[in-house]
Amino acid sequence: MQERYLSPALHDQDATSRLIAPLAGIEAEIYNDLWNAVIERKLKPGAKIEELVLSEIYGVSRTVVRKVLVIMEQEGVVSLPLNRGAYVASPSFRDAQELLEATAALLAGIVSELATHPDRITAEHRQMLSDHARAQRKAESEQDAYSSLRLQMEYLILLAVIHDNRLMAGSVERTGNRLAVALSLFQDTPAPGGRAEFAETLTRHILEGTHAKALAHLQTFIEAVRRTLRPQAVDTAVDLRAILGRRKGEAPGH
Repeated sequence: MQERYLSPALHDQDATSRLIAPLAGIEAEIYNDLWNAVIERKLKPGAKIEELVLSEIYGVSRTVVRKVLVIMEQEGVVSLPLNRGAYVASPSFRDAQELLEATAALLAGIVSELATHPDRITAEHRQMLSDHARAQRKAESEQDAYSSLRLQMEYLILLAVIHDNRLMAGSVERTGNRLAVALSLFQDTPAPGGRAEFAETLTRHILEGTHAKALAHLQTFIEAVRRTLRPQAVDTAVDLRAILGRRKGEAPGH
């Protein structure tokens, strides 16, 4: 099973425990594989997800597949229109704007608390932030746009993990995941200044306890992201066996 997170700072985190309905075993594997395919834009917004094909790829019943898809619908990653099958969620341009606003509101509370009490950030937390920064810099130096986007979302999750409120961490993860899908659809280029620079500067303000600067930096970056959003069309054609079958060790076209 592919790692849920790219960031080494989050490899020990159990993401499925923060889902609306926690998953394990093959169900978690299906969820993670689908989620990674969506976030990497191998499965694009609006693409049809054929339940029978998933059943064949993973060797499970359609009931198991449906359970995973229902949870992914509740997470905002999948759409299940009545009697029409399953599709990758296709956020509207307005959805993208509102998701950005919601994410910003959640983060403002977390950043405010962390910057007000930097003494609560442990040495282990500081190491996690450092590990993440290296991964983000590497993705940007390699011009890996999708890994860079994922790592940016994971930085937000990391701040929520350090904040140590499970409900808020779950909210950040769900909203951030939906925002990542929306950004992959409507954002052509990253916000000015780069994702790594944003994270490193915000981390510095938090650790220094410069509360006002931390919030101002967050707001400036959110506004910069907002200005990069552009409506655009997307091709929804997809071959699940070519994408997920290969994750299971099949040859292309199996």
